Amino acid sequence: MTIVDKFTGFLKSPDTRSIGIYAFTNFFAKGVSFLLLFVFTNPLYISPGENGLLSLFSTSMLFLMPFLSMGIIQSTGADFFKMPKTEFRDFFTTGFAMSLTVMILAMAGLFLFREQLQQQYGFPLMFCWLIPLITFLTFCNEQFLGLVRNNHEPNVYFKANMYKIFLELGLSFVLVVFCAWRWQGRVAGILAAYSVVGFYGYWYLRKMGYLFGRIKKEYIRNELVYAVPIIAMQISIFCMGSSDRFFLSGLTNDNNVTVGVYSIAATFASIIIVLSSALIQYIFPKIYKELSSEHTDYTVIRKMFKLYMGIMLAGALAVMIFTPLAYRYFINEKYHPALSYVFILCAGYFIWTMVYFFYSFLLYYKEKRKILLLSVCCIAISISFNYFFTAQWGARGAALANVSTYSVALLFTLLFTQKYWRQFSKSTKQKL
Repeated sequence: MTIVDKFTGFLKSPDTRSIGIYAFTNFFAKGVSFLLLFVFTNPLYISPGENGLLSLFSTSMLFLMPFLSMGIIQSTGADFFKMPKTEFRDFFTTGFAMSLTVMILAMAGLFLFREQLQQQYGFPLMFCWLIPLITFLTFCNEQFLGLVRNNHEPNVYFKANMYKIFLELGLSFVLVVFCAWRWQGRVAGILAAYSVVGFYGYWYLRKMGYLFGRIKKEYIRNELVYAVPIIAMQISIFCMGSSDRFFLSGLTNDNNVTVGVYSIAATFASIIIVLSSALIQYIFPKIYKELSSEHTDYTVIRKMFKLYMGIMLAGALAVMIFTPLAYRYFINEKYHPALSYVFILCAGYFIWTMVYFFYSFLLYYKEKRKILLLSVCCIAISISFNYFFTAQWGARGAALANVSTYSVALLFTLLFTQKYWRQFSKSTKQKL
């Protein structure tokens, strides 16, 4: 068989088609978002300070997500392949009940500290209920799409995401440009999109028989035990990737203008994360399925890693090459001082995509102690680097803290997962 025949066969395979759908869906959403940056970065519609407030809004949801999801999303991805459908329905229903309870508690907590949040970060009162509600809807969306991927239904995944993309960005555009709602229009578009997809997800989950099981104390107890390291892991992810905005907001006094300018640079660099998410949605179920087999073939997992790393490296280089052109032709000049940060942030996010690949083993085997210890180390490193670098060099320091944190995190992750990735080299030697 010639190389051309092999390549043609690869393109026609169902696996390649699935990867293509996941990748296209994620990049289409990001592409449309980038086109609208031309509008959303225009001070006539949304000012840099308001973009800073929007960045803090989305970052707050990232901070709340670990407490609301409590590791349930990770458990769902792994236990889907372990449990009979009847037991899984009970587990799935119990998870939703737990998250709904946290959402209500979060609303009460944010309302209690509303004055402090308004004084320190400029949070309006509506954030007290919007942040927990949209975070919960995001959790519902993740659970829905996770089961769609596990059931190998890329077409359903595509439809759900298209509904969300067009509703969120289309409505946001209308409310911001024609109704002059400014940042409130952007938030309203997000809320409407996740609500509609939530109803679509409800229909799908009910049709598949995953809802209305029994709420069991056993699952609550097990998830709470598992939740501690997973919450710590998610907080560490938040600290490494998003806490820089809060440090910038707290250490600068310009009504979040610096945060707004910096966040646009981070948005461009995060294209790498989008690419990673698209591939992970295909790769993680494959890895979990292989690990669930009676005789795990590590050569398959190694091939997955090589494919993943190659695509991520090419993606990182592409972002670094094309971002300056996007800034020149699409982004308002007020945001141009942050262009140099994009290259630093790209390097950091690329390193993070490598880190998260190795997390798959810890998540599958539920190695709570290792996850907890690794997370605590990453949190300490991130907070220390962000405070020191940001206090010294402002926004550039925040970008340097990002790449430095992820570099150290990669070293720690390789140390904690060495018994798994060493299987790659063993399988290679056996093959040779």
